[in-house]
Amino acid sequence: MKNFNSKLLIVDDDDGILSTLQILLRKYFHDIVYARAPQQITQLIRQNSFDLILLDMNFSREDTSGSDGLKWLHHIKTEVPACPVIMMTAFADIDLAIQALKEGASDFVVKPWDNEKLIAAIDQAIVSNKVSPSPAPTAPCCLRQTKEAQRIFMFLDLKSSTVLAEQLGHVQYFELLNDFFGDISQPVLDHGGEIYQYVGDEVVISWPLETPDLNKRSIDCFFAISDAIETRSPYYLRTFGVQPQFKAGVHCGVVSVGSMDRIKQEEVYTGEVLHIASRLEGLCNRYQSRLLISEDLLLELPQHENMLTHSIGSIQLRGKQTPVNLYAIDRAFQI
Repeated sequence: MKNFNSKLLIVDDDDGILSTLQILLRKYFHDIVYARAPQQITQLIRQNSFDLILLDMNFSREDTSGSDGLKWLHHIKTEVPACPVIMMTAFADIDLAIQALKEGASDFVVKPWDNEKLIAAIDQAIVSNKVSPSPAPTAPCCLRQTKEAQRIFMFLDLKSSTVLAEQLGHVQYFELLNDFFGDISQPVLDHGGEIYQYVGDEVVISWPLETPDLNKRSIDCFFAISDAIETRSPYYLRTFGVQPQFKAGVHCGVVSVGSMDRIKQEEVYTGEVLHIASRLEGLCNRYQSRLLISEDLLLELPQHENMLTHSIGSIQLRGKQTPVNLYAIDRAFQI
């Protein structure tokens, strides 16, 4: 790696992401500084000379618009205009990517990334900046034709991930994540789900919005995952000393489907549906529920005796004009 001695700054509030990047990048770059809060950026860039900055787009569960990342991108470019910045986000939002590139980002990476491509993107940005340190015109993004689809999205997240990472250490925590994701894959496949993204300690699962009985697969999947992890409890306790606990938010509606070659060649989904599902997952702890769904999804499900619903009420989510009606879901009995 010709840029092994380059100095990198990585800014992300997700411990799972930081742990993953630490394990990956330390083989290729000698000097890496990690920051969990964007408020650390000013002091760090004034005290250090970085060759590249990896910057997350979102620093709040409540707001996934990317506005935080764009604000800090502008700040970085004001302080150190020549330093290349690669933006990272869990949401493959094409308009957001274009805006970030127009405002000076060198590249835009969607989580989960391809390791080889991420290393190549970092290396290329550093090399390009050494050759031409002044901001150069960004190559146009190749935007493929988009379409609309009706989908269900579940955001499933490991609980107390920060505490777990501190207790286990980054390497063992990463091994726990690998085991957890491996154990949930079969229940997802059994219930017709598609794993769309892994984002740190979170997984995004999707289904087409179809008939009520088929739509209920998303709810059944959650409890099948719960059963699978419970079955594996002795292994987790023996190996890690803990049994993974998780929570999820589920929402449905119309999303845009497309791809942008600069980001990711597979299909990407964008739209409010993903943002709302993510925010529902973030509200689980507040309402002491393992599974929160929107009323929009509830209306697309059949009435089943083995499913208990509890109305949380109408919640005004940040960035959304109309309130969202929430329901906590549980099983009436063990299957």
